[in-house]
Amino acid sequence: MERPPLPAYRYDIDGLRALAVASVVIFHLFHNVLPGGYLGVDIFFVISGFLISGIIMRDVERSRFSISVFYQRRIRRLMPALTIVLIVTSIAGAIILLPADLEGYGKSLIAAIFFVANIYFWRDTDYFSRAAENKPLLHLWSLGIEEQFYIFFPLILFFLARHRSFLLPTIWALTIGSLALNIALLKIGGGIPAFYLLPTRAWELGAGALIALHGPAMLAARTASGVRAGAFLLMAAGLLYGGEWPSWFPVAIPAVLGAALLIWVGSPQQSATGRLLGLPPVNLTGRISYSLYLWHWPLIVLLKYYLVRDFGLIEGFAVGAAAFVAAFLSYKYVESPFRASTMPFRKVGSYALAGALLLLAAGALFTVTRGLPDRLDTHAASINRSVDTHYRCPVSKLMSFGASRACDLSLDGKDSSAAEVALIGNSHAQMYAPIVERQLRKTGQAGLLIPINSCLPTVSVNVTKDCFGAAQANLDALTALPHVKTVIIAFNWPIDKALVTADGRRVEGVRALAMAHGVEDLAAKLPGRKIIVVGPIAQPGFDIASILSRQIAFGKHPQVASSTAAKPFHAQFAPALSVLEANPRITLIRPDLRQCDAEHCYFVRGGLSLFSDSNHIAAPALTVFEPEFVAALARQGAKK
Repeated sequence: MERPPLPAYRYDIDGLRALAVASVVIFHLFHNVLPGGYLGVDIFFVISGFLISGIIMRDVERSRFSISVFYQRRIRRLMPALTIVLIVTSIAGAIILLPADLEGYGKSLIAAIFFVANIYFWRDTDYFSRAAENKPLLHLWSLGIEEQFYIFFPLILFFLARHRSFLLPTIWALTIGSLALNIALLKIGGGIPAFYLLPTRAWELGAGALIALHGPAMLAARTASGVRAGAFLLMAAGLLYGGEWPSWFPVAIPAVLGAALLIWVGSPQQSATGRLLGLPPVNLTGRISYSLYLWHWPLIVLLKYYLVRDFGLIEGFAVGAAAFVAAFLSYKYVESPFRASTMPFRKVGSYALAGALLLLAAGALFTVTRGLPDRLDTHAASINRSVDTHYRCPVSKLMSFGASRACDLSLDGKDSSAAEVALIGNSHAQMYAPIVERQLRKTGQAGLLIPINSCLPTVSVNVTKDCFGAAQANLDALTALPHVKTVIIAFNWPIDKALVTADGRRVEGVRALAMAHGVEDLAAKLPGRKIIVVGPIAQPGFDIASILSRQIAFGKHPQVASSTAAKPFHAQFAPALSVLEANPRITLIRPDLRQCDAEHCYFVRGGLSLFSDSNHIAAPALTVFEPEFVAALARQGAKK
C-alpha cells in the first residue's frame, strides 16, 4: 500500500532542528551550560534518517527513484554553503593558523572535500580534547557520517523495496547491529572510533529510518501528549546531564530515543509542543540550521585561537550572534538560490566542482609546504612544531589483544606470540613507542605495545574500579606470550587523581608510593621476565606548544610557564622512585633526569617544546629522552 503523502511542510521538524543546532552552538560556546549539548548532532542524525528514508521510499513506490537525482539533491543541499564556508575559513586560516595547525588544517580540508573528515579526525583528534578546540573543520566529521550513510542506504532501500517482507526486519537488524557494535567498542576502550565512524553511528540514522518506514503514530490525544512529554524529558536528560555514564553505555541513547519518539508522534499546531516548535524564531533557526552548524565552529575556533584564551560571557554571545547572522545570509543568498529548481543542476555542479578543485589545491599547498612556515616568527614556528605530535599507533599496526588492541612495534606482521619485548601502559607508554622501536630494531628484537586507555596497567591499584578488568585481561594475555623476556612499564603517574583497590576501596596515603607498590605487584606477577619501569616526568598541565607559540606569534606577552620548580617535583616522587630503585628485579628509566636540573624541570628547551599537549612528549623531543632508554636497556641486558 502506498504510504500517505508527506505534509507540505513539517514545521515541527524544523523546530527540532533548531533545538539540535542551538544545543551544539551553546555547548561549543559555553561547555558548562549544556554539558551534553554536543548530542544535538545525534538529533540531527535521527532527523536525517527519517527524512531521507521517507523521500526514498515514496520515490521507489511511485517508480520514480533515481540514484543520480538523489545525489543531485544532496549536492544542491550540501555543497554551495559548505564551499563558501571552506573558502572563507581557508583564507582566514592561512592568515591566522601557525604552521603545524595550518598543515593539519590542510589535511582536514582535503578529507572534508571527500566527505571522510570523520575518518581523518578519528586518527587525529579526540573530539573532547583541548587539541580539538584548535581544529576549524572538526565539526565536519558529522557530514562525513551522513554522506557515507547516503552512499549505501539508498541502495539498500531500493533493493529491499522489491522484497518488502525483508525490509523492516533488515533495517531493524542493521540498526540494532550498529548499536551493538558501538557498545562492543566502548567495552574495549574504543570510544574514539565509536564516536567517529559510520558503522557505530548508523543506528542513530537507522532510528529515524525506522520511524519513517513504520509510519506515523496513531495515538489518542492524551497518549500522544504523554509521549511528547516523555520525548522532551529524554532529550533533556541527554543534553543537560553532566555526570559520568557507564563506560559501555552509548550516551546518545536518550537524545536519539527522544528525537525519534517526537518525530513519530508528531506535534500538531494546537499542542503545547507544536506551539513551541512553531514559534517564528525557533522555526527560522531550524531553517538556517545547516548554515549555522557550518559557520559557528570555524568562527569560535579562529577567534579563540587568536585570543589564546576562552571567551568571556559577552564575547560568547557576540560570537553566537555573528554566527547566526552569517548563517542567515548564507541561507538566503547561497542555500536557497542553489536549491531552487530554477537553477539548472549543470550550473550548480560546475560551481561545486570549481570550488572543490580550488579547495583541494589550497589543502595540498598547506600540507606540502608544512603550513607555510616562512610567514611567522621562527621562534614561534619552532615551538609550534611540537603541537599534537605524540605517537599514535597506525591502524595498520593494530591487532586484537587482551582487553582491547595491541600495536606492532617491530613484529613486522608476525603474530603477537612472536613478541620478545612488551611495552605496556596507557598513552604515556605509547608516547615512548618510537624510542623503544628504534632500540628493538637495533638489537633485532620483536616488540609489542600493549596500551590501556585512561587506566593504569597495574592490577592491585588503579584510577577507577572499571580499569581492573581491562588491566587483568591485558596481564593474562601478556603472560600467555611464550617468548616475552622483557616488559617495559610506563604510565602517567597521576598523583592528582584518587586511586582505588580492586574491591573499590579508596587508597589512602601517598599516591605515588601506592603506584610504586602496584608496579612491584605487577612485576611479581611476571616471573622470569626482565622488568623496566619508566619514571614520571614533570607535566605542564596545559597545551604549552600551542599556547606559547600563539602568544609569541600574535605579539602577546607569554603568560605561561616554560618550566616548573624541580625540588617540589622530586619531593613528590622521591619515595616511590626509592622503592623501585631498591627492587633488584626492576631497572628504572628516569626521563626527568633529562628534563630537570637542580632548579627547574623544563617544558621548553632550546626553542623546542618538549610536550605536544598538556602531558605527552612531542615527537621532536623524543631524542632528548632517548639516552635514558638506551642506558637502561643496556643495564638490563647486563643483568643476570
